[in-house]
Amino acid sequence: MTLSYYCKSCAVKNFFKTKATNRFELQQELGADEINRRCDYCGNIEKRHINRLTAQPNKTLMILSVVLAILLTTTIFMFGFIAALTFTFPIWLFFDAQKRASLFNKTMIRRR
Repeated sequence: MTLSYYCKSCAVKNFFKTKATNRFELQQELGADEINRRCDYCGNIEKRHINRLTAQPNKTLMILSVVLAILLTTTIFMFGFIAALTFTFPIWLFFDAQKRASLFNKTMIRRR
């Protein structure tokens, strides 16, 4: 999952990846309530609370699944129904990634 935040000084959106599925796991992974990240554009180091991060689904995984589905659909097209199932796989991945990002954004941790 890709997490994003806006830099306070230059207002550019910055991204970083994590394997945490919710804010509680991210807090355990980081060991603190805040992250220290350097802005990719201006280089300013700033602290951000975990609640200020927003999640977005991983787009490379979705693009890869669409390409794989197109390849499988063209090779298995002669079997009919199986080809329809291989094409629905990227749609299922898209909605699952959207749901996981939405669940991450809905949960908040208590500030200390």
